[in-house]
Amino acid sequence: MKNTQNDYTLENAISPLDGRNRYKLKNLSLYFSESALLQNRMEIEIKYLFFLSKYGLVRKLSLKEEKKLGNLINENAANRYKEVREIEKKTNHDMKAVEEYLKIKLQKTSMNDIFEMVHFGLTSEDINNLAYAKMIDGCIKKEIKPLLNEILGKFKKDILKYSLFSMLGRTHGQSAAPTTLGKELLVYRNRLNDELQILEKIKLHGKLNGNTGGLNVHQFLFPQKDWIDLSKKFVTSLGFISDLATTQIEHYDSYIRTFQTLSRINNIFLDLSVNMWIYIMQGYFKQKVISKEVGSTALPHKVNPIYFEGAEGGFEIANALFDMYARKLSKSRLQRDLSDSTVRRSFGIAFGYSILSYQSILEGMNRVEGDREIIINDLNNHYEILSEPVQNMLRMRGIKKGYDMTKEFFRGKHITEKSYIDFIQELALSKKDKLLLLKLKPELYVGVSNQLTTHYV
Repeated sequence: MKNTQNDYTLENAISPLDGRNRYKLKNLSLYFSESALLQNRMEIEIKYLFFLSKYGLVRKLSLKEEKKLGNLINENAANRYKEVREIEKKTNHDMKAVEEYLKIKLQKTSMNDIFEMVHFGLTSEDINNLAYAKMIDGCIKKEIKPLLNEILGKFKKDILKYSLFSMLGRTHGQSAAPTTLGKELLVYRNRLNDELQILEKIKLHGKLNGNTGGLNVHQFLFPQKDWIDLSKKFVTSLGFISDLATTQIEHYDSYIRTFQTLSRINNIFLDLSVNMWIYIMQGYFKQKVISKEVGSTALPHKVNPIYFEGAEGGFEIANALFDMYARKLSKSRLQRDLSDSTVRRSFGIAFGYSILSYQSILEGMNRVEGDREIIINDLNNHYEILSEPVQNMLRMRGIKKGYDMTKEFFRGKHITEKSYIDFIQELALSKKDKLLLLKLKPELYVGVSNQLTTHYV
């Protein structure tokens, strides 16, 4: 069948990030689109020309010329992209097309005497590595961190709200010592907070040192300059740590640290998504009913935990890519091979699915409400979990085989309140000890879970 759809529209987008979910990810194109890559390349090329002028490698630019160069950074992005792509059809090299475009622009100005110094002494990767660092850094600071902090804020409210919601614990899927709903959410909040602090400390690295990392032509033509110092100055002026000992490429280790931290954050959310799905299935959380929404074409009664399910799938996709980046980008053949260039262009997919899933987590948490009645009823229906205080009381009082006695009565059985009371009455304990155990109910046996929520939050 002949395809008549030549122009991009949402309905013919290949990726769901640029199609059905485009409205949720509009800002992502500011960081990971081809237009964004071009924007960052242009900015770095122009700043490099400023840099050459500042340190006497080209003549000093006038204020008017500096302003004109600055305006080139913010010119019409759509028109610029089309023009650069036309040049690329001839060069078959995307970075060379950017260089040629900028030279054409300068030849039409008073800077036509220095246009050949655009990209002086550089290899494409001197510009590219810094451009990608800016894209990653910008997305994390302006999109990911604010969203994660919003989720942490939601967790804080829910932790305090549910701090007194005693809840049946489950280890190996079986009934276990009680906890509180607030404390269980606190676990996720603290884990995420730790990873966010790690993410905050990671500083991306960059390099500007020529074809094989030795600043060869710079040193050859301008031997009087301290090129190690100048290279460091330029990279740090962009906000990155300067790597001076590299091959043709920046070795990506700081990127990998970032990706692995995001992967750990995503894995924490994966754990949350699965457990929220189970809690909803158990009825511990009620889902809000939106009257106009539909849960199933077959079963009209259903309200499905689609946001936690969607987040789970999105995190799996994102982490598959982040894990691949860590493996792939840590290696390069000799001084350079081009396979990393293909991989870098997919960064937006991993970031996009991560952001989409963070949004789903936030929406999912906003659509659920803890059902205290169901939680407490379930807890108080499992007196067998009090085997722990009973067996430890017996051992503390020196009663021989106290553990075995408790095991024989409790293990593998569903214990009611009445049978529990009868068992306690038969024990060789003092009246005071018996009374302490008889007053104990599963919902009261939560240790310091309540205090932990206030301690941390």
